[in-house]
Amino acid sequence: MARVDRRQKTALDEAYKYYMRLERGETPDPYALSKAVRTLWAALTFSNGNEFKLTRQLWKRLHQALFDRLITSFAGRMSVLNAERQPLQILTTIPESAYLVFRPDCCRRADDLNEIEFKRLYPKTALGIKNIWQTRGEAVRPSDFEINDCDNGVCYMKPLVVGHEVLGEESSKGKSEAYHKWWDLYWQMYCCANPQQQELLSKQMHELEAVWGNLYY
Repeated sequence: MARVDRRQKTALDEAYKYYMRLERGETPDPYALSKAVRTLWAALTFSNGNEFKLTRQLWKRLHQALFDRLITSFAGRMSVLNAERQPLQILTTIPESAYLVFRPDCCRRADDLNEIEFKRLYPKTALGIKNIWQTRGEAVRPSDFEINDCDNGVCYMKPLVVGHEVLGEESSKGKSEAYHKWWDLYWQMYCCANPQQQELLSKQMHELEAVWGNLYY
């Protein structure tokens, strides 16, 4: 795995704190919000839930909420991948096994991509995405999601994240444990003369950085 670009990632605990600021009414920033979404995706991808005892379901909820805020707040382009992660043609039906990828128009870097499993979208957002994809294609606008909370007898709940105390404790404790683990790997690599072992240790360090941000100070 390549070294994490710190311009593209924030730390897991910072992503949680940013969500709390949004809940208190802070205006969403596309760059900060996009970084928080990518950080959570990395955490859910690289952490097996054992080393830091992450309550994965709660962190998935947080990822859902931030992704939803991003795609409904900013104009951008989306693509849809099937279960085999192959691009899906526009104007076609989106299967529940698909992945949704979104990049805000204002984020110009090629890797400013934000991903989520389609089945994990909030129902109201998923309905809007399906309509856009099947009728117009890849362009997304905030106005596309200005639909009634209740439609045809179906009412959609507001995106909700629960377990704030658990998330706050896990993000703080996890960052501390990751810091000590990173430095332990660093000194192992420093004292190691085997190039293959050094590469393995370096990879583990980079994976920690992908989830927990800058750990060397």
